[in-house]
Amino acid sequence: MAKQYRTREGSVTAVNTKTQLTTVGSETAPGPLLVPAGAKMLKALILAVACDNSVAADGAYFIRLEGPGLPEGPETMTVGASGVPVATGGVSTPAAFRIEIDIPVTPSNEILIFAENGGEDTGTTTIGVTLEFQM
Repeated sequence: MAKQYRTREGSVTAVNTKTQLTTVGSETAPGPLLVPAGAKMLKALILAVACDNSVAADGAYFIRLEGPGLPEGPETMTVGASGVPVATGGVSTPAAFRIEIDIPVTPSNEILIFAENGGEDTGTTTIGVTLEFQM
C-alpha cells in the first residue's frame, strides 16, 4: 500500500507546557499539516527525542495529536523519558524509533502536533515527529 509522510519538529523548554511543533528544520513556516487526500489511516509515528539534561531532574515526554483530521478526537502518546542526578548530566539522544498505530483520519483536514514534558523540568527537549499515512 502507498504511504505518505508529514513531519514537524520543535523544542519543549518548560514542564507541563503544551508546545505546538510547527517547523521542519529550515522551513520555519511550512503551513498547516494536512492529511493527504486519499489517506485512510494514520499508521505510524516516527520520532526522535533529545534532551540536554541541563538540570538534575527527570521527566517523561509525550505528544498530543489534535484537530479536525482526527474524526475520533485527540490522541496522546508517551514517546520518551530522561533523567540525570547532576545538573551537568549531558545529552540524552536515543536513536529515532517508530510506533505503529491505527488511527482513522479525515483527508485534507489538519492535524496539530503538540509536545509536552511531564514530571520535572529537564531542560530543553527537542522532538521530531513524522506521521506515516496509509493511502
